[in-house]
Amino acid sequence: MQKLFSTAMVSVAWAQGDGMPDMASMMGGKGGGKGGMPDMASMMGGKGGGKGGMGDMDLSSMMGGMGGMGGMGGGMGGGMGGGEPPPDPFPPVKSDVKFITCSACKIMSKKLHAQMSKWDKKTTGSEEALQDAVGTICDISSEAGSWIAEYDMVESKDGKAIELKRQSAKGECEIECKTLAEACKAVLQESELDLAAGLYKSLKSKKPLDLKSLTSKMCTSDDAWAANAEGSCSAGVPKVPKKRKAGPVFQPKVAPSSPPASDPISPGISAGGVGITPAKPDAPRIDPASLGEL
Repeated sequence: MQKLFSTAMVSVAWAQGDGMPDMASMMGGKGGGKGGMPDMASMMGGKGGGKGGMGDMDLSSMMGGMGGMGGMGGGMGGGMGGGEPPPDPFPPVKSDVKFITCSACKIMSKKLHAQMSKWDKKTTGSEEALQDAVGTICDISSEAGSWIAEYDMVESKDGKAIELKRQSAKGECEIECKTLAEACKAVLQESELDLAAGLYKSLKSKKPLDLKSLTSKMCTSDDAWAANAEGSCSAGVPKVPKKRKAGPVFQPKVAPSSPPASDPISPGISAGGVGITPAKPDAPRIDPASLGEL
């Protein structure tokens, strides 16, 4: 019966000149409106299409728009993250390195000589292992390189030279500390291979270099291992120009403050911090005989 009714409705519409009804009308939806052939949403029974607005937007356009929004979000997210690390608040003064290279080399020799007695057979067994060991002498964060924070760059009285003076306590590793570390690295860069080979040879022959010999071979002789470093002892230390400003005052390292002592356990508080309600005292007992007759 329903099939016959539908067939009759189509025949009437055709006969009246209205043309073939659209799919939405046949499906019972109201889509399309006055905007022509409805889109998929209208065919599914929705009210899309209106008066030619949404009805003109296809699925690919909708997905493209959403993709654009996703791209914008991704761009914003990428812009907010990443980036370069913040600049060092206490950068080394590299123009000062050449004024302290010779002094730094002599102190390095002294510190390396002291480290030799701490090296085990694994360290002294090869030049590569010794090279790794001496490589820590300029690392402020290592035990071997912690000496760098003990020295201060002090201008001479005539202002023509900069001396390295050991302080009674370690300081904060700020501008001058990092400048001294750069001087240490400059010496090590020139001497590292020869230094490791010389130490290995002396230790293998069981005739370790004494401090004087190590300082001479590394710093002060004409053919010293660090002779090519700018401002080396053998090349001659350059004079400090008058226009150079004096460096900052040495800042002793501040020890971290200890946590405040815990308060004694207050009444009603257990050691674990859990509140304990003290027991109420028992009510006084009353002898009925003492009340007499009411």
